[in-house]
Formats: sequence, structure tokens, C-alpha cells
Amino acid sequence: MSAPRPLEVDLLAEAESMLSKCCASFKPQQFEARLQILEACASRFGGFDLQEFHKIFDVGPICAASDLIEMAGIVSAEIEKTPILPPLALSALARETLVEMDRKTTGAYHTDFRLARRLAQLAAPTLTHRSKVIDPACGAGILLVALTLEVCGMDRRKIGEWFAKGVCAADLSANSLRGALLSLASLTDDTGALAKMRARWICGDSLMADKSTWEAMAPGGFDAVIGNPPWEKVKLTRHDFLKSSGAERHYGEATPDVDDERFLKQKASVTSYAKRLLARYPDLGCGEPDLYIAFSEMFSNLCRSGGVVAALVPGGLIRSQGTEAVRRRLLGASESASISIIENRARFFSIDTRFKFLAIALVKAKGEHSKRHPIKLLHESGTADGLRVVGSATIGRASLASSRQDLSIPEVRSSAEWKIFQKVSAAGVSWSDKRWGWEPQFCREIDMTRERSKFLYSPKPGTLPLVEGRMVQQHRFGVKGHVSGSGRKAVWDAFQVGTSHIAPQFWVKASDIPATSKLRAVKLRAGFCDIAGQTNERSLMAALVPPGVACGNKVPTILFKDDPSEERLLTWVAVANSIPFDWMLRRILTTTVNYFLLVSLPMPKLAKGGLPWHRLVTAARELRKIDSAGGGPDPCARMAQLRPAIDAEVAVAYGLSIDDLVLMLEDFPILDRGQPPLPGETRSTITRDTLMACAARRMNESTEPWKTRAAKALALGAQAYIPSEIAGANEELEEADERASHGR
Repeated sequence: MSAPRPLEVDLLAEAESMLSKCCASFKPQQFEARLQILEACASRFGGFDLQEFHKIFDVGPICAASDLIEMAGIVSAEIEKTPILPPLALSALARETLVEMDRKTTGAYHTDFRLARRLAQLAAPTLTHRSKVIDPACGAGILLVALTLEVCGMDRRKIGEWFAKGVCAADLSANSLRGALLSLASLTDDTGALAKMRARWICGDSLMADKSTWEAMAPGGFDAVIGNPPWEKVKLTRHDFLKSSGAERHYGEATPDVDDERFLKQKASVTSYAKRLLARYPDLGCGEPDLYIAFSEMFSNLCRSGGVVAALVPGGLIRSQGTEAVRRRLLGASESASISIIENRARFFSIDTRFKFLAIALVKAKGEHSKRHPIKLLHESGTADGLRVVGSATIGRASLASSRQDLSIPEVRSSAEWKIFQKVSAAGVSWSDKRWGWEPQFCREIDMTRERSKFLYSPKPGTLPLVEGRMVQQHRFGVKGHVSGSGRKAVWDAFQVGTSHIAPQFWVKASDIPATSKLRAVKLRAGFCDIAGQTNERSLMAALVPPGVACGNKVPTILFKDDPSEERLLTWVAVANSIPFDWMLRRILTTTVNYFLLVSLPMPKLAKGGLPWHRLVTAARELRKIDSAGGGPDPCARMAQLRPAIDAEVAVAYGLSIDDLVLMLEDFPILDRGQPPLPGETRSTITRDTLMACAARRMNESTEPWKTRAAKALALGAQAYIPSEIAGANEELEEADERASHGR
């Protein structure tokens, strides 16, 4: 998915256009002209004397102050037409333009005005105009501006004292600090307070600053540390190196010759810096250090006891394996924690709209024995001028530790969802518990990028079909066949239920399969598509993979250490494809089903050979048979009997109730696209109704109203458990349902 144009850019388009016109005649000093015009805008809003400002901050005017003020009047008029407060707009306009490689190198994603105001709201409750605060990666200062407005309002006396004594900042870029100064200056006419504030600021790498530097600013620590730290790993690839040299490239393209000497020298510098970071910030752990983890640890160190840390960070902080150390540190050091989960659908950043990030506010504990309050988990959605809370849950710390040993936080949207998550966690068993036989052996059989040169476009003697992720669906193997083209232009045909077969894009010689995977290719195993999403029609798609094929890296395969039997594989496929397991996975999923996430979820207690086990094996085996052999005159009808029976059996094994299932199914709002709805309704619910009727019968509960609704839907020609791409859902309907799924 292409990166969207941020909303903030659209709102400031006219102001940006006018500013660019004013700067056009100052080549080659256009950026300097830009800053001076914006400083003049700040003088108009703040009321300070521009010439005095130039003298205090050693600015060499590019033209007469009166001319700067005149141009600023034109730009300021455009700013005032926008819904963005002028000081926040000035910060946005004062940012240095980041080309793609600059962003990659620094990890910088400019903070949207709505996020700045929201983070300030989270940080401000314990602060006064006499507090000491810092943004150690301040950019053009939008967070400090928002925090100033939240703490001081428009009280100029308070703002003057706040600036003179309390506001601190650091950034790698002198131009960014200049932008921060002018945006804050638009709130006051007290240039003396501005001078005292600017004298404390640091231009340099705050991650490597000495403790004495921070102690001089705020003895005992800061009352608030606020920031949107860089989100990037400290590494250099040949692809990145070529991009930094100006080459137009995309990932996956062949890498041409590079200047090895210059590349290795630059890589050595990056590696050296990474080692220094690891030495200073132990929470980074092993591997390639991620800048936001180092900043998060530093934020906690800078904050005094009783102070607040407020930051925008990637969603990986609460879910990734590599962030466990910093997660434990931050939660362990905080007496209260508010964590807001936000998607980029409101166009905060120029990144994928599905990208999730967090706004966190942590109040640092006053002592080791301070009371630790439950975690407040919020789901927030962007609006035209801010954010709104669309879901919330309170998560007790002991309960979290019991359900998630690594303290990763499931994305539950309500207390009711959290209760279900706890219930399943308590009822299930660990994959590593030898008594239940689920010890997994995962394998990525063939790397589709690294081994690409060995792929063939037609079968030859001694070759095996190569399985790609799109060929695997729930209980179905070979659901799509390659027609023509390659890459993004490839055309694939979706096969109807009962007609699945292997029609790959590539073949690979058995002799070219990596040694570690060769034995896999001749075994029956389970496989799953690891590309997924929380808001997809379904998230986990698993099927049995027959011998005689090789799987690409997007179809990891699984065997079980102590039980390689077909029954074990069929039972796992049945559980993995069930609504309850899928719902649990959606609480912790991003866009990839990695091993760490998968095995962190409990398996149900299923004794091999018991009646529930037998039911699951029998149903999964028949589903496999009917998909490839037709299974009678109406395989879809039979599938619609077997699939809900599996879902109901797994629900019972996890100890779920009818009400639990009803709530779980709310998380799958785009099921049944392309199926005819009941009269007076806008979308079909035949899968939900069929499952609920079956589950109610299995749990000895009343099957109404679901049984009646399902029967009426069947009479209209609706079919349960049919993927939308097979049902022929049109694009307009898909887009509407997609919007609905994200409006929950």
C-alpha cells in the first residue's frame, strides 16, 4: 500500500504555497529565507520586536525587517485560515524537508498537530508553569508548543516563567532547534525569557549526552519528558546506501555494483555507533538496535520520581519480542500507565495507513514500594482536528503477567474482551508443555528472494511446485492458480470450493532446496500464510501441505516434535483456523504471523484420542478431502456444516460461553461479503448465525434466533464460510465494509 499524503500537509497547502513564493527570490538561501519569514510570522503572533530577536539570536537578516514582516503578513493570513493553531502551524512549516534516505537514516517522522495536542493532554495533568520539561528529540518543537498551550493556556505571565525556567530541548539539527524556538516564540513577547530558554538547549546527539548535562538542566530529573523519538534500526544495507547516493530503487530489485570502499566505511561507522548504543542502553538487547528503544530507556532515566513520560512510539513496544526488556523497565518503573493504540488511517504520517503506533503516558513511581495501578489501555481514532477514544480496557498488572509472561499487551477494546482473553489464557495450555504434544518445529523452507535465481517457470523432471502464501487458505491448499505475469502484475485465478489444485507460478529443482528443508518437502506437514492483519476477513489461514511440494518463506511449515502424525496436524489446523484462536491472534497481530506471536497463544486442552479430538480430526480430514475431490454435489453446503462444528468444539475446549462467542464475532465484520443479506439489512450474517446456532446446540443452549436467521439466509441463496473473493464481492462493497471494519 502506498504512503498517504498527511492531512496536515493538505491543511497547510495554501500557507506552504505562499511561503514558497516568498522564498523563491532568495536563491540559494531559500531555507534561510523560509526560517526568517517564519520568525517574522512568530513576531506578528507573539508581539516581540523582530530586530531585537535577530540581535539576541545572532540572525543575519536577508532583507529589511519591514520586508520580512510584510511577507510574514501574507503567510500569517493563510495560516489563520486553517484549523491548526498558529504556533503549531509555524512548527509544521519550519520543519526541514526530509528526503527518503534522511528519514531512513534518522528515523524521523514529523509529529502531526493532532497527535501533539493529544500527547500534551496526556502529559499535562500533573504539571504547572513552574515544572521542568524536556523533549530530547524535539525537531521543530511541536510537542513543546502543544504542552505549553495545555499547561499555560494563553496566560503570557505563566508562559514567560515557563520558558525562562522550565522548557528544555535537544536535537541533532541546529535548523530544527531554530524552528522550535520560533514556534514557541509566537506565544510570547518576552525575548529575555526566550534567550534564557534557548541557552539551555543542546544541539547534538542526546542519546550520547553525559548525565551531568541533564543534571545541570534539571537537578533530580525532569517533571515531564515528552517526545516522538526516531523509529528506525541502526543499520546500513546496500539498498539504503544506494538510496542515499540518489539512486531510484525499490526493495527486491537486483543490487548493482556499489562503491565498496565507501559503503564499507559508512557501514563501519554505523556499526560503531550501534555498539556504543548497546553499551549505554542495555534494554536494546542483541541484534540491530532500534533508536526508539534507546530513547524510551533514556526518557525513563531523565524523568524524576513522580514525573511523567509521554511519548509516541511504534506499536512494537507492547507486542514485540525484542522490546520485552524495555517494556518491563517502563511498566515496572511506573505507578500508572496509559497506553493509546492509534492507527494511521487518519493520515498522521506518510506511512501505510494500517500502521499502528502508541501514545503512552507513564507516571514514574516515587519508590520501589509505591502502589502500581492497573494499566489503562485505550483505542483512539483520528478525526479532522484531534482524536477520539473508541475503546478502553483496564488491565491489572498481575492478570497481565499471568496471561502474558513477557508482559506484551493484547489489543483488547473493552473490559469484556479482556475477560475473554484471560479466560482463554487460563483454560489453554502452553505449546511447550510436553504433556499435550504441541512442541512445534517451524521451518521457512525456501527464501523467495535469496533463492529466486533458481526458480523455473515450467515443470521439469526432478522439480517440485513452489507454494506461495496466496495458495493457502483455511482448510484449503491450492486455492489459487497462477495465470500470467509476475510480481505485482501477476494474475491469479481463485478456485471454487471443491476444486483446489496446485497451479504454481514457479517450480524448483529438488536439488536446489536448502539442505535444512529437503526432508520437509517429502513429508505431510501443516503450513500457514504468514501475511495477515487484524482487520482482514480472517487472519490465520492454515492447511495441510502434501509431500512433493516446496513452500516459500511466506508459508512457514510446522511439524510437532513428539507426534508427526496426520491426526496431530489435522487437529492443529482445525484449532488454528477456528474463530476463537483467530480472535486471540488478532489481539496481538500486526501484519505477520511470526513464530513468537503464534506460540505465545495457548492451545486448548485436547487429549489425543478423546471425543473432542476425534471430532476435530474427523471434520478437518473431511474438509481436506472435499476441497480437492469435490466431496459430493455441494461441497460448500458440507463445508458450512463442518466449519461451525469445529469452531463450536474449540470454543467449548477453551471454556467459552455463547455471549463470549457473540462478542468475538464482532471482530469479524467483513465476513460474508458478496452474500445476499436478509430483507431490511445491509449485509449478510450467515456465517455468524450458522456458527451461533451450532455452538448453542453444542453448549445445550437455545439455538434461536440464529437458527431461524440462518435458514432464511439459506433460502435466499446465502452460503456460510465462503471467502469474499470466491463469492464475487464487488469492489464498492469491499471498500464500504473495509471502512466499517475500522470504525468499530
